[in-house]
Amino acid sequence: MASNTLLHPTIAHPPAHVLRRRLKRAFNECSNRALPGSAKWAAELLNAIPSSAVLSSSASSATTTGTGGNHGRRGTSTAARGAANSGLGSTSTAPPNPMSSPELLSRFATSTPIRSHPSPVGVAGASNINHTSWASLGGDRTTAPAGSTSANPLAHRPHPARDSLGSIMELASSPGGYPHQLDDRREHPSSHLEEEHSALLPGTGKSHLDHDLDLDLDPEPEGWDALESDRYDLALAYERTHEHLRASSVLNGCRGNRARWLRGYTKYLAGEKRAQEESGDLLGVKDRGIANPFAQELLAEMAEWEPGTVDHDPWLLYLKALLLLAIPPVSPSPFGPRDPTTMTVTLDHRLAAMDHLVHSVKLEPYNWSAWLKLASCLDGPEELEATLHFLPTETPLLFFFVHATLEIHAAGENLHKVLNDLDKIFPGASLIEGMRGLIHYHVREFDEATEYFTKLQESDPYRVEDIDIFSNILYVSEKRAELATLAQEYTKMDRSRPEVCCLVGNYYSLRREHEKAILYFRRALKLDRGYLSAWTLMGHEYVEIKNTNAAIASYRRAVDVNRKDYRAWYGLGQTYELLGEPYSALNYYQKATALRPFDARMWCALAVCYEKLKRVPDAIKSYQRALVSSEPGENDTALRIGRLYALQGDSLKAASYHRRALAEGIKTEATKNELSKIRLWLAKYEIKRGVMKGDLDAAEDLLKECLGVGEDKDEAELLLKELNVLLLSRE
Repeated sequence: MASNTLLHPTIAHPPAHVLRRRLKRAFNECSNRALPGSAKWAAELLNAIPSSAVLSSSASSATTTGTGGNHGRRGTSTAARGAANSGLGSTSTAPPNPMSSPELLSRFATSTPIRSHPSPVGVAGASNINHTSWASLGGDRTTAPAGSTSANPLAHRPHPARDSLGSIMELASSPGGYPHQLDDRREHPSSHLEEEHSALLPGTGKSHLDHDLDLDLDPEPEGWDALESDRYDLALAYERTHEHLRASSVLNGCRGNRARWLRGYTKYLAGEKRAQEESGDLLGVKDRGIANPFAQELLAEMAEWEPGTVDHDPWLLYLKALLLLAIPPVSPSPFGPRDPTTMTVTLDHRLAAMDHLVHSVKLEPYNWSAWLKLASCLDGPEELEATLHFLPTETPLLFFFVHATLEIHAAGENLHKVLNDLDKIFPGASLIEGMRGLIHYHVREFDEATEYFTKLQESDPYRVEDIDIFSNILYVSEKRAELATLAQEYTKMDRSRPEVCCLVGNYYSLRREHEKAILYFRRALKLDRGYLSAWTLMGHEYVEIKNTNAAIASYRRAVDVNRKDYRAWYGLGQTYELLGEPYSALNYYQKATALRPFDARMWCALAVCYEKLKRVPDAIKSYQRALVSSEPGENDTALRIGRLYALQGDSLKAASYHRRALAEGIKTEATKNELSKIRLWLAKYEIKRGVMKGDLDAAEDLLKECLGVGEDKDEAELLLKELNVLLLSRE
């Protein structure tokens, strides 16, 4: 599949012993904040760092530190904090973001063509950043005039007005925006005693670490350890047994940021659980999206906290982003805008959440959950490119870049270069090997993807992540025996995981037992209604049993879960095409091609719709796009273009594409019948051109090739007789 060349980002990684401390701290912090996903991510990477690299890096650092006096050590310590400890605590001005350099920005180009928008005059960084217009992100934005009030707690934000993703993210570089770094060691100071902080400040008798502790941005209220620590531990214990509301109630009245985080997060989880339980039966009458019942309440509480409480805490920023995303979008008024002096400010919750997530990962770069949520918010390659400029240049950025690129279906060979860079630091990490398999899967290199996932299964046999993707690959490759073995192994291991249910569903689908496949896809969705693959695959199964209404409903739910997934749009187009509604199918195919511009299948489906609607010029253009994106050796697309040009009466172009189809067919060893049809057409074309213009000798050779095909033998013999007459007249 064709795609643009995508240059990969380069990051200056910290020494291995420093990276190990950061990951260890991230594991402890995420574990103590009830974020098991982030803790597992940090622990897997921590375990992948070779001990030899840590020892050599630590020895090198000790040698460098011991070569100078206190003054020299102090200079090294200050530089190390700015370069190697970003996001872990300092109120000093952050060093300039290397992402703002034109050379490095060019490395983050996306594989999908990007519309360039001129930067407004006077905007900071306009020379280096292509801002995305607000119109391209969802329409006009209405803001309250200066001095107006609003009852909506979301409206009281101490930031300047914004009208695009770029201007939202520019808060990172403004003096009044969020701090670039946060010292979160007030609660776990022992985990941050690093060598580079041991130098004494002249005249103070304090180390750099003690000095930083004196600069706490958001100190906990007095008595935190005595009054709230035990309650926090109890709430954390309740949360680990999935008693969300009980954990939240224990922390009522607590004023520490950690307690506020855990109370809000557990209540948010309780709301998500209740929303799923109250959604009704799958695809039933009452099956509808239910908003988190506690989101508005928690946001209102946040608005009443002390100014700056949320803005200086990465965990509270992450929580606020989750709550903003849990609020359903507000439909625009059909009567137009009201009086601006009386209307409340309507925020785009997605962009506001992205704003908070960007600043959260800048303050705490090793919270992988925040990176994942940020990737899910991105609406396409334009937003990814615009957002990258404002993210911290830390090691997690590379993982985010690969994951986000896969999420928006813009995978390319460049991602392997990013993973090669990471593999030098984390050799053999299952996270990296899994990402390699996903890259091959997204570019439809199924043999290579199978090889990676097979090796990963052998090295980590109890890993469930991505097993649904592996089952998709085996399904497409029609490897029934391997799929059956895989399904049997994982059902014994853990049949309550959505990925395993999806695996079993694929197995039954390959056996043409579509009802059983649907049953397992429904099981997966009962476990997780936001499981995108299950909605899409269940739609495919409903198409197979001719239940188009259920198929359409399944695909629509998949679109609701993730509007960036081209498979759901493509499935909707196929379903409406089966129903004989090419106009509706055309709309969905157009969305699929926009999301997957270098996938020949999308363009061919769009071209077929244009053919059915008698829009031959548009069909030709679509087939030509498919021809550019198709794999070498595919002759069917060229043949279709040739036939459409023949319908238009353009014989010259029709012959050109027929010759191309014949050449590709010979290379790919197409069937004799297919090649015979093309040769007959070309022979007729040369005969019609006559003695003066036609290549009669070539026509004779083409017809002789057709004599060996029984289906076309008679027609070829008649054409040879006609050709002999022309040859005699030429003599």
